[in-house]
Amino acid sequence: HYVEYFNLLAERLPSGAFILADNTLWDGKVVDGEAHDPQTEGILAFNDLIAGDERVEKVILPIRDGMTIIRKK
Repeated sequence: HYVEYFNLLAERLPSGAFILADNTLWDGKVVDGEAHDPQTEGILAFNDLIAGDERVEKVILPIRDGMTIIRKK
């Protein structure tokens, strides 16, 4: 439900606020073209949403299962 949580928070947070999202590389499944389970699809949708959202600055830290740091502009 990452997309839903982000959408709930994005408008309510002030400029400069941070969101930390864990497991955004999902054990490498997000780059595995054969992984189509609901969890992987949900994280892929979240990563795509964040990548295209101009309201935020973002970086994925490739540590273990991935951590995305999101800062609202």
